[in-house]
Amino acid sequence: MISAVIITFNEERIIGRCIKALEGVADEILVVDSESSDNTVEICKKMGARVISHPFKGYRTQKNFACKSAKHQWILSLDADEVLSKELRSSLLEWRNNYTLDENLSSLTDKIVGYSFNRITDYCGTWIRHGGWYPDTKMRFYNRDFGLWSGRNVHEFVEIKAGFSTSKLSGDLLHYSITEPSELLRKLFTYSEMGARFMHEEGRHTTHMEAILRSMFRYIRQTFFQLGLLDGRIGLILSAQNARSTYWKYRRLLAMNKSQFKKILIIASTCPEEANIVSNAIKWFDKEARITIVSQADVDIGTNTFNAIVILDESFEFTNFSKKVNAKPQAKLQSVKVIKVKPSSKTPLALRGLRLIHKLNYPAAYRFPEKKDWDLLL
Repeated sequence: MISAVIITFNEERIIGRCIKALEGVADEILVVDSESSDNTVEICKKMGARVISHPFKGYRTQKNFACKSAKHQWILSLDADEVLSKELRSSLLEWRNNYTLDENLSSLTDKIVGYSFNRITDYCGTWIRHGGWYPDTKMRFYNRDFGLWSGRNVHEFVEIKAGFSTSKLSGDLLHYSITEPSELLRKLFTYSEMGARFMHEEGRHTTHMEAILRSMFRYIRQTFFQLGLLDGRIGLILSAQNARSTYWKYRRLLAMNKSQFKKILIIASTCPEEANIVSNAIKWFDKEARITIVSQADVDIGTNTFNAIVILDESFEFTNFSKKVNAKPQAKLQSVKVIKVKPSSKTPLALRGLRLIHKLNYPAAYRFPEKKDWDLLL
């Protein structure tokens, strides 16, 4: 009768809670895993879920694949960090008891083919009830003959066939999305980068002024129009972070429009590990970027073939190097952007390097804010 479908990638910490809440509600629990490297698959199988491994090509694409792979027509689609509340479980169980299995919905346009419910998000132990975060109504329970995941491959939604009815179930879907502030940054800047890529693929163009105006409006709307200020200090933090990610989404789109800084030279004689972190962060944002890492001794090698030079060596003689660059006919400073890390005894060099490449339109320090993120870049 009901297939609960969940898409996963390295969710060993949270997937058990999601699956446990589905017991007694779903006749099948299907997990479509994007080739996790942790124990996600083992945990899911141990808890009785059927697991299919499938490469991730976007949220919409992955969820439609999961829907088609399910055994039953009625789909309950969840993310790994979502859990049915007791009230929502009761609503779904009541639906099960009242549903007639042999109904021919295709000829009955007045019959309900999809159900939505509210979602409430936990931010570091606090339920957020304003700022557009609640009620975050989602269509997640539907008959797959009449519903399809649509929209972009980020911020996707279920679209029900025209002419068919939907309804709403009581109870909240509990969204345990953010356990620490840095996790919010990772999510926001992953989504903003995906959004920029999709807009670029669609031929969308922007300006720096649009990035500024849209981020300002996002802050004002979330804080005042959507009453985010009623969530107190946390509400203001969320508004600011959402505004920042909006700004960077359009700034990244602008960079894609202009194809800026595709050939980058990193000078790092004493910090090869940090150089690799910065290099791989750039490649996360732009797989086509060509990056060369050299030591000071090799600094003259092909400087005129790069359009950006990143200096991670704190003792590097920047003035003398600028003169060398200016001396090359094809490498004037107006065409080659040269940036140098600032000395600091308090901030790790890796973080300073990631902040430095913000000047090249890569918001790396937001997407990779902590040491555990940097370790993944090595």
